[in-house]
Amino acid sequence: MFSLTGKSVTETTKALPENGSTDPEAPKARPASSCTEILLMSNRQEASEQFAKAAKAEKAYRTKKKATLARANYNETKTHFKEAFSHFKMAFKGLFSVFKSMPYLISEKRELRRQAKEKKKREKNLQRKQKLEEKLAKEEAATREETETNEDDKDEEEKTVD
Repeated sequence: MFSLTGKSVTETTKALPENGSTDPEAPKARPASSCTEILLMSNRQEASEQFAKAAKAEKAYRTKKKATLARANYNETKTHFKEAFSHFKMAFKGLFSVFKSMPYLISEKRELRRQAKEKKKREKNLQRKQKLEEKLAKEEAATREETETNEDDKDEEEKTVD
């Protein structure tokens, strides 16, 4: 790096006296890097590269997995839409046939209501008839009793007259 005096390392080493004496004020040259430091730096670089590779591989895996899922969803949705459109088409065909045959449906409902009304009317008339028959039967029974009592009275009168 840079020294405090503003001179580069090479200039400082040239400026040192050759007799081996060092001036305490003179800056010292930078020591050479050790093998341990170089090994640590290379290990860090390798780890960084491996991490980057692993991150890329992980991203590619996630992308592939999500793409597979998306493709399956797309195909499923596509089939659902095909079915939906075909059902929609069938629904409209059915709707038009219903519109076309609507008068028949209405007349059928009218006929069913008319039949129900007639059935109700028949039942009502049948009940009236039964009530009238019961009433007539009661009246006939009452008149028979009267005629029988009248005949009994006449017989008794004839017996008393004799």
